[in-house]
Amino acid sequence: MLTGLSSASAPQLPGAELAALVRRHGGRTVDLRCGKGHRWETDGLAPFADAGVDIAFIGVGVVLGDLADDALDPARDAPLRAGVPVKVFAAPHCMAPDRLEVTRHQVRALADRVGGVENVLVETHDGGASPQTLAALHTEMGVRLVLDTLGLARITPDPLDAAGELSALVPAAQVKGFDWKSPRDTRHLPLAQYAGPTRTLLAALPRLARVTVETHAGSHAEDLILINTWWRP
Repeated sequence: MLTGLSSASAPQLPGAELAALVRRHGGRTVDLRCGKGHRWETDGLAPFADAGVDIAFIGVGVVLGDLADDALDPARDAPLRAGVPVKVFAAPHCMAPDRLEVTRHQVRALADRVGGVENVLVETHDGGASPQTLAALHTEMGVRLVLDTLGLARITPDPLDAAGELSALVPAAQVKGFDWKSPRDTRHLPLAQYAGPTRTLLAALPRLARVTVETHAGSHAEDLILINTWWRP
């Protein structure tokens, strides 16, 4: 199990400083979001390799099932490469008959850049595809999932049950601190305030290999240290 931070937790840091922050607090991986103005993009992936920090995935703004001609443009300039997963979103109706071939084309195009469809990861995301659609997307095309804890809580009334149903498809999770009783609350909170449900959900994912913290609460260091205690007490 590798733990670490999302670039969205410290978007102002260049890559070398983000990598150092992760290592300083016991992490070994990062997830990186493209197209959001995060400073890591200035120097690309090299600082992470130099620091011995793994790339959990690179997130781009592609939405599978988007019928627009330029739907793949958010991935065009991203530093995608074979063996490094790419994270995308999926529209609620990405598996509908009028969108299925478009979705297939998008998955194939992404898979060609990252070394295989198993490296195309779809996020559980508010407003996106349901858990049932995500499972069907895997069955049809072989993509896997990034389990965003807040995203999952917003697309299903029983996130723990859904996590169990999707568990075989989840190699990576992105953790946010939030009020599990009110997932529509837009505030990010320190993870320690609602750690129990998050820990229970992650424990239901036997193939989980990467966990990153994304927070706007300024608690990223404390959140990462807490997560590390769950696997390295």
